[in-house]
Amino acid sequence: MLYFVSLLIESNKMKNRFRVEVYDEVKGNDLTLYFEQGVDKEYLTEIVFSNLRQFSGNVRAYVYDQLKKRKTTAIYLPMELVNLNRPRQLTKIELGLY
Repeated sequence: MLYFVSLLIESNKMKNRFRVEVYDEVKGNDLTLYFEQGVDKEYLTEIVFSNLRQFSGNVRAYVYDQLKKRKTTAIYLPMELVNLNRPRQLTKIELGLY
């Protein structure tokens, strides 16, 4: 019985072993995802760019291994790169409302 309980605990640890956190200066925009398998830098970049519209300012993302208790991969995107993907608003002159 004790062996079964220890196996159950180990399987629960492996269920959400890797935590991906993407965040910016605004706390309400934070995104947290959990994965059973590791996340490499290419996949982390894909996750960040697919959710880039909901962030403003400098964006940071990292993968945290919850079993080893350390960060494995990290990405930093400056504000200039994040704002390139935003559609800009037209000015009054461009709209003809001067």
